[in-house]
Amino acid sequence: MTETNTLNASLRPVIGWASLLMILASMTIVTARLWDAPTLRSANDRSRWCTVWSLVERNTYQIDEIRQRPGWDTIDIVRHEDHFYSSKPPLLPRLVAELYRGVKALTGWSLDSHPELVMRLILFLINIMPMGLALWMFSGLLREECPNPFGYLLLMAIACFGTMLLPFLTVFNNHNVAATSFFIALPLAVRALSPERRRNWHFVACGLVTAFGTCNELPSGLLGLGVFLILLRAAPKQTLTLFVPAALIPLIAFFVANFAATGSWKPFYASYGTETYEFVHEGVPSYWSDPKGVDRPRDSTLGYLFHCTLGHHGILSLSPIFLLTIWGWLLPSTYRNPRLRAFQGLGVLLTLATLAFYLSRTDNYNYGGVSVALRWILWLTPFWILAMVSVVQNWGNLLKFRWLAFPLLAVSIFSAWTPSNAPWTQNWIYRLMEQAKWIDYSDPRPEFQQTHYTWLGLLPTGELQEDYWIRFQSTDTLGTVEQLELRDAGPGEQEHQRRVKVIRSVGDVISSEVTYLLEGSLFATGRPVEEFLLSREDGQELTEQDRSFFRGMPRRVQYILSRIRYEKTSLRTDAFRSHICYTNVSEKLEDGTPIRISRDVWLTEELPFGVVKWEERVLDRSSGEVLVRRIWLPAASGKFLERPEPSRF
Repeated sequence: MTETNTLNASLRPVIGWASLLMILASMTIVTARLWDAPTLRSANDRSRWCTVWSLVERNTYQIDEIRQRPGWDTIDIVRHEDHFYSSKPPLLPRLVAELYRGVKALTGWSLDSHPELVMRLILFLINIMPMGLALWMFSGLLREECPNPFGYLLLMAIACFGTMLLPFLTVFNNHNVAATSFFIALPLAVRALSPERRRNWHFVACGLVTAFGTCNELPSGLLGLGVFLILLRAAPKQTLTLFVPAALIPLIAFFVANFAATGSWKPFYASYGTETYEFVHEGVPSYWSDPKGVDRPRDSTLGYLFHCTLGHHGILSLSPIFLLTIWGWLLPSTYRNPRLRAFQGLGVLLTLATLAFYLSRTDNYNYGGVSVALRWILWLTPFWILAMVSVVQNWGNLLKFRWLAFPLLAVSIFSAWTPSNAPWTQNWIYRLMEQAKWIDYSDPRPEFQQTHYTWLGLLPTGELQEDYWIRFQSTDTLGTVEQLELRDAGPGEQEHQRRVKVIRSVGDVISSEVTYLLEGSLFATGRPVEEFLLSREDGQELTEQDRSFFRGMPRRVQYILSRIRYEKTSLRTDAFRSHICYTNVSEKLEDGTPIRISRDVWLTEELPFGVVKWEERVLDRSSGEVLVRRIWLPAASGKFLERPEPSRF
């Protein structure tokens, strides 16, 4: 350790201008990214924007209407008293709604007429401008408590360029709002500890922003209590008469907004795992009934802890500069800044408590979903930077320390700025580990219980079922409407045989009507069309065209199951659970052009013959250009079948 330099009067203007330029540079780059970032990219953003739109345009927290608009629906919803609501705490959307109301009144722009412009303007006002102000206030605290010029500039570089908060400034979220509040609260609280520097307004402002921050990051409630106790010990009268009343303002607003939205003082978050989150609406289960990908808990507690600290979402792997934070926590008390000691201790407690809280939620081990960082812990960033003050103050003049700090900062900056324009993507460590096959959070592809060589999913059984029929229709490029009807024609003469009538129409005119005899047992066991298609009942021989009809392809090829979806149709309000499968073959046209013929089929167990719809495509194999595309949709059905559990497919 070497003796640190005192920040003398001649350096103060230079240091001040340098920090201001860093703040302006950081916020300018973020603003440029905001103006380039796609809006409504994430379900997280959309959930809040839906509430903002509903509050201003419909004067309600219910988002039933706006979520039906293309591009606005979200998985971050709950169902309460037969209506949909955002699952996010309502105070922040309520405040943003009033800001939007003002923007709309002043400019005439709305989320209907100019959605991208309005969203970017509001995000600039609620994210970037407050963060710039917060960094400037925080820089004042660092300038007072860290007289080492190199150390001070290093801390400012970390705050402006090296934290995972930066990507979140381009989206509508609660994490940077909370962190911004705490960047402001810490300088106020530290100054309130000093009798010669404290002012009454420090307590008022500190109470206001601390409580507002905790309202936006509910696990940070311990922070509010910690700041209160620290200030109570130093200045009990001012804490009780100024800090507490100011803190009550956002706290009361939080509960009032929550009651207005939910009819209860408890936020919807408290209902996670209940029917409020896990529901079925119009045949479609909510996302949280069966989460996918990284949202599905897979890791053990030790594995989750590793990836939260040193792994693919690791605090220290993504931002290794925070190793200096741990160094600061482990310093002997003689090396620590006495004015910051209480808040550095609070930072240790908050970090351990937050990690312990999320480690205890074993049903929610999802790393914050598809996100560049552990977004639920980012509000601790100002505490982590504050813990470094004593380290850089005592060792900032050592060349070896600087050689250590620069690479740590470089990796941290790389992690913070690698997401090009939004935080809703996986970070670079996650992608590298995934490519190396070290991690795999993908859901296994569903598989058929037997092979499928036909686009039909089911055949009727038993006696003739006159209501077992379905009609599909499609419109070609010339506007001609074609219809295809499949109808049960009863059992055949031998056991397991089934007769199926196929009726084709162009407009209202029937163009063909053929009844086929099929071997139901071979169909059910997944045998090829050539084996289960027995004959035509009009006396004609089976042709290759007949076999191609049942295959859906010009030659034998197996259908592959890709995913499960819930398909809405005009047949009924409830969606049909569908197993989407696909197949393709390569052929050549008469002129030698290589083509690929593909078919995607939505199989279901809730409609006759087990099909919801299908899509046919012919592509030029050389260019990938789609030459022909036809979609066949259900137009009518004789009956619906009961959804089996588990699936027969």
